Amino acid sequence: MLAGVRFGAVAGVIAFASTLAANLAILVLRPADLCRVGPLSIILLNLGAAFIFLLLAGAAGFAAGRADGTVPSAALAGVVVGAISGCAVLALIPFGPAMMHRLMELTTLCADGGSFGGGGSFGFGTSPPPGFLTPPPGALAPPPGALTPPPGPAGLVFQTIGILFGVGFGTALAAGVAALAGLIGVATRSRSHHS
Repeated sequence: MLAGVRFGAVAGVIAFASTLAANLAILVLRPADLCRVGPLSIILLNLGAAFIFLLLAGAAGFAAGRADGTVPSAALAGVVVGAISGCAVLALIPFGPAMMHRLMELTTLCADGGSFGGGGSFGFGTSPPPGFLTPPPGALAPPPGALTPPPGPAGLVFQTIGILFGVGFGTALAAGVAALAGLIGVATRSRSHHS
């Protein structure tokens, strides 16, 4: 079981860093650069962080299963990866207002074609092909204030539940991936010990 904690801690720290970096990229990159590449870059950064998270959970599970020869040790490695990486979500809480401010800034700055506003193109050209109907600008954007939590204690409770659900789901997913990879690790350990 110690191998599961050890491998999970190492992979969890790397997953923590990649999750934090992917989510803070919106604050690091210049708004003009974000307008040029569009929102796809932010989506790809977050998908990349999720892929790295699952890859690290699998690697920790495989290594723990191979070292200990048990699947529970591999699952424990996944739980540790998920728990440590989930702390990145908690570390992002102070940056929430700055990230929302940046998104609002991008909405106004990129309104002509950067597509952060909700009514624009993804940079595929200035006009659609003939016969293609486009919604009016802002038709796809949520109404102002729709994405803000309710004020007061109810908003804090909803945010806390959302964060706990997200971290719990990520930890369960990491444990599952690590357990599956741990099965492979246990199987390769058994073959290497019999030869």
